[in-house]
Amino acid sequence: MNDVSASARAQGLAALHLPRYDEIPRINLYMDQLIGYLEETLAPLYGPGDKIITRSMVNNYVKQRVLAAASGKKYTRAHIAYLIVICTLKQTFSIAEIENLIQAQIDSFDTHVAYDYFCDALEAALHALFSPQPESPRGFVSGDNEGDFERDLVLACTAAVSYTLYIKACIVLSLGK
Repeated sequence: MNDVSASARAQGLAALHLPRYDEIPRINLYMDQLIGYLEETLAPLYGPGDKIITRSMVNNYVKQRVLAAASGKKYTRAHIAYLIVICTLKQTFSIAEIENLIQAQIDSFDTHVAYDYFCDALEAALHALFSPQPESPRGFVSGDNEGDFERDLVLACTAAVSYTLYIKACIVLSLGK
C-alpha cells in the first residue's frame, strides 16, 4: 500500500461511523440486501479483496447458533447488529469466542444498548489510533524521530496481542468456557 492509500485508509478508519441500532434499516432485508448492506457498511474495516460476508458465512453463523435464523427469509435489525459485531470481531476472535462475548453483553443489556456501546467503543479506539495525532492508554504516539513508526508498530502489535489474550482469559474466567 502506498503512502497516499495508507493515509486515506487511516483517515477512513479514524472517521468511521457504524450505524447505531436506530440507524439500521427498519425494514427487514433479504439475504442479498443484507450482504450488500454489510459489505458497504464494513468495507473501511477490511482490505481490498477481503471477504467481509457471504451467504455461506451467514448460514454457518445460524448453524452454529451465533445468529438466530431469519424469519421468512428476511433479516431484522437485530440480525444486522449481530452481523456487524461478528464481522468486526472475526478478524481477531474465533466464532465461539465471539458468541461468548455477545452472550455476555446481551445477558446484561438489551441488544440495542449493547450494540450501540460496541459501536461507540470501536469508533473511539479507531479514532485514537488512526487520527492525525494518535493516542493510546499506554501513551504510544507517532513522532518525528527516526524509528518512531517502527517502535509504535511494535507497541501496537504487542498491545493488540495483549488485549486479545486478556479478553480470551476473561471469557474463560467469567463465562466458565
